[in-house]
Amino acid sequence: MADLTAVHEICGRLDRGEIDRNEFLEELTRGMAALLGCSRCAVRLLVHRMSGPALRTLSLYDAAAGRSRPAPDMRGAGSAAYLDALLREGAVVASDVATHPLLAPFVHGYFEPQDVRSLLDVGFSVNGVLYGAFGCEQVGDTVAWTQAQVNLMRQISARASLAVMHALNAEIDTTPGALWEPSTPNRLNTMPMPLDDDES
Repeated sequence: MADLTAVHEICGRLDRGEIDRNEFLEELTRGMAALLGCSRCAVRLLVHRMSGPALRTLSLYDAAAGRSRPAPDMRGAGSAAYLDALLREGAVVASDVATHPLLAPFVHGYFEPQDVRSLLDVGFSVNGVLYGAFGCEQVGDTVAWTQAQVNLMRQISARASLAVMHALNAEIDTTPGALWEPSTPNRLNTMPMPLDDDES
């Protein structure tokens, strides 16, 4: 079994409030890249848009640049089969993204502009609902992913997925709708109270 000490430590630092969401995601993707030895590692969240589902990149670490960098959404018509495979089988493994049938929707919009040649994605879900994916990408040249790398990505997902969900939910939504709930218990908790006990 791979040594996931670094991943455990990163998740623990988030749980203890020692790092915020952005620091956690950057450290996690950097640690993943070091463990897997690939060009780039990412954490992506499944979002539903008017144009269809997309995987939004929350953090992407580029090992060659030695830093995190922005990346576009992974989206495209016909991506449902890829998302179903992530949920059903837990992973999509492609040594050549240009020839993998499940990845055809992403070739022109994501892989070619980013020069991604190989991909190893492992999904994470809660109660049977897909929430996102941990991704490993090889840039410039193709690579044949080993079973050890696939197993390692599955172990990282099993350890870090709840921490990712915690990081996403830890941010307080300050929009008026989020702070006011119409149900009676919540309404009572948010009713204004006097600052003193003066009954006169």
